[in-house]
Amino acid sequence: MTARVPEPAPPQLRPSRFSHLVLQTPRYEEMVAWYKTWLSAQPMLENGLVCFLSYDDEHHRLMIGKNPSLKPRDPQAAGVVHFAYAVETLEDLVNYYLRLKAAGVTPHHCMNHGFTTSIYYHDPDGNEVEIQVDNFKTKESMNEWFATGAFDRNFAGTFFDPEYMVERFRAGVPEEQILQQDLYQ
Repeated sequence: MTARVPEPAPPQLRPSRFSHLVLQTPRYEEMVAWYKTWLSAQPMLENGLVCFLSYDDEHHRLMIGKNPSLKPRDPQAAGVVHFAYAVETLEDLVNYYLRLKAAGVTPHHCMNHGFTTSIYYHDPDGNEVEIQVDNFKTKESMNEWFATGAFDRNFAGTFFDPEYMVERFRAGVPEEQILQQDLYQ
């Protein structure tokens, strides 16, 4: 079966939105500082035991709880691989990357998945966090790309250099060309 963007479930059968994520950590101060930077988030409540962070009009998008007795996560354990956030345009992705780079936060890898362009980071606890942009502006154009079978042949995608992405963007190369072709060069 060829991949495609599915139709959404009827509103009465699905949540209206994803609300928040909760992390517990023995590195409370480091994690709070990192996510404040990574998300450009502000605390709703921060008391040294918990921090409720938001970057938009939701009361909180991330809660970080302090638990000094925790052990590092076993990389061989089952569970969440990463969580992802999206931006609207390539310019947003470039600016996100540059803002984090200026703050000393660097990605551990970057992938063009064909349908998204994604930059992956590790937080202080080693959780993987992704920032991505869709490579196609409409569901129809994304499904046309899926219909080519390219995703079926390579669902992981291709690594890219974020500095090359920035260079191409600053050179005025059209967004669609960078997202759909250029990063494979």
